[in-house]
Amino acid sequence: MIPVGREGGSVLLRCTRCGHTVSAQGGQLRDYTIVGATPEQERTITTLKVSEAKRRPIKSLEEWEQEREEYREVLQELLQEELEGVEE
Repeated sequence: MIPVGREGGSVLLRCTRCGHTVSAQGGQLRDYTIVGATPEQERTITTLKVSEAKRRPIKSLEEWEQEREEYREVLQELLQEELEGVEE
């Protein structure tokens, strides 16, 4: 239940799932806070431009294959070192 407004001396609470509305009194409101709307001049406008700068460039198929081969070589070297350590 979330507060959605006032009616007379009570606060209206609405269920976010089904939309059922009830009137709450005194002690029922201690866990709820009603906050007013932020004035337009105090709002912050955000854009995707900041997020776009942090995105990694899209790799080509050749780059993916090259990276995959590099990982495969490193893995083979590690496995070889591990097997040589076991034989000793």
